[in-house]
Amino acid sequence: MVKSYAKGYRAERSLVYSLANLGYMVVRTPRSGRISLASPDVIAAKDGKLIVIECKSREEAFKVEKEQLQELVEWEEKACAKAYVAWKISRKSWKFLHLHDVIANNGNIGKKFAEEKGIAINEI
Repeated sequence: MVKSYAKGYRAERSLVYSLANLGYMVVRTPRSGRISLASPDVIAAKDGKLIVIECKSREEAFKVEKEQLQELVEWEEKACAKAYVAWKISRKSWKFLHLHDVIANNGNIGKKFAEEKGIAINEI
C-alpha cells in the first residue's frame, strides 16, 4: 500500500509541475480521497478556466470508483470546473479523459479507451 501511495504521489507531483510549466496555477490536494469532502487530486486554473483532475497511475486497465466520479460531478456543477480523469500509463505520457466520457463508460478505463477518447495535456 505504501509503495502504491508513493507512486501516485510522484505521478501527481509530476502532473502539477507539468501544468505549472504550461502557465496554470496548480494545487495538489494531498490525501484527497481520505476526507469526506469532494476533493479532486489536482486543481488548476488559467485564464479564468478551472480544471479539476482525478489522477491515476496504473500499468493496466482500471475502474474509477463511483464516489470519485460523483465528486468530480460536484465540482463541475458547483464550481463550473471542467473535470478530467488523468491516467499516467507507465513509461508513457498522460492521457486526459473527459468526465462525461468516463461516466458513459461506467468508470472503466483501458488502453484502447484512453487512445480513442484521451487527449494530451496541452489540449485541456
